[in-house]
Amino acid sequence: MKYVLAISGGVDSCVLLNMIATSFQEFCDNNFPDAIWPDDFIVAHFEHGVRGLESKKDVEFVRNLAEKYNVKFALGEGNLSPNCSEELAREKRYEFLRKVANCHSEIVEGSIQNLRRSFDYAQDDTLIVTAHHQDDLLETIVINLIRGTGWRGLAPMSDPQILRPLLKLTKFEIINYALENNLNWVEDATNFSPNYLRNRVRDFLANWPKAERQKLLDLYEKQRTLRTEIEKEIAEYDKKKLSRYFLTMIDESSALEILREATKGKLTYPQLRQTLIFAKTALPHKKNNFKDVKIHAELREIIIETK
Repeated sequence: MKYVLAISGGVDSCVLLNMIATSFQEFCDNNFPDAIWPDDFIVAHFEHGVRGLESKKDVEFVRNLAEKYNVKFALGEGNLSPNCSEELAREKRYEFLRKVANCHSEIVEGSIQNLRRSFDYAQDDTLIVTAHHQDDLLETIVINLIRGTGWRGLAPMSDPQILRPLLKLTKFEIINYALENNLNWVEDATNFSPNYLRNRVRDFLANWPKAERQKLLDLYEKQRTLRTEIEKEIAEYDKKKLSRYFLTMIDESSALEILREATKGKLTYPQLRQTLIFAKTALPHKKNNFKDVKIHAELREIIIETK
């Protein structure tokens, strides 16, 4: 297994990198079994391009960190607008990380051919590693609740291709580790701006009673178990050819979950409901197409194609 480490230069990712490089309290054995440091790792840094000179300094900081730990380094540049949304910034960052993981990124130090020679791996044998911690998890759940989430929003950070080994640690514990080990890190000024919802939620949670925090964590654990069971069940179905009779006979919520999986999460819930109605009522050879999803009705099945 190979690992792409998402390193921003902030305290969280610097602690993650140090724990891996030093195998703090068997950290590597517990989270990266059989991995060899630094051969099986690459530090990936995405420069969003929204903070000018400050973000350029972050690039050099992370590049120097990679040199210090003697680990390979890949750089992505987003050139985003200073007014871009949190969602767009996150989308572009993960797009870059997945390109590195898939060995298809044009935005790395040197050419992609050099990256392939020095860091050769297959997609199925690669995980992205982030420094998300317990506070990040709670913030995400609260944000999802504010926005009106479905049940999945109570069990976020569940992508099997993304490893988050710090989820059991609080921000307080991470900062303590950094101070005790004399680590340096950079501060992103946008983390303190009230313009971002996450920052406002973070300030709110900072004053939350410990008991309330634990209730939300307990709810997360229950939903995470439920999510695993549901997704395991859904995985049994053919994702490209679904029985129209079966979709008609099962309850609507189950049908929508199966369609959501079949369309790779590319449709909104109103679009999924529209698709379910189409599956139940459309004449053979009718089509119902969306931007990234094409659906074709046959006599007994609907055929689903996704980009």
